Amino acid sequence: MSWWPKFFIALFIDFLDMTVGRLLFVIPFSGEIIGVAVGYAMFGKKAFFYALEAIDPTEQIDGFIPTATLIALAAKADHDQKLQLAKAR
Repeated sequence: MSWWPKFFIALFIDFLDMTVGRLLFVIPFSGEIIGVAVGYAMFGKKAFFYALEAIDPTEQIDGFIPTATLIALAAKADHDQKLQLAKAR
């Protein structure tokens, strides 16, 4: 999968986290668990930074930090490097 669909999925995850994240999940931290799982499937080990959202147990502040989007932007550099290496061969 190319980087752009992953980026839009990350934006969607952050949008849900900001709007209904604290109300949507009955079990505390289930949103973070889902975010880490989806992020790991898309971006690998970088997605474990999404677990930092669990630091805020009130779910009030972490919705304003677009963690999945920041991880996607960080992964873009790796994606671009892989494309350049593939073109060089």
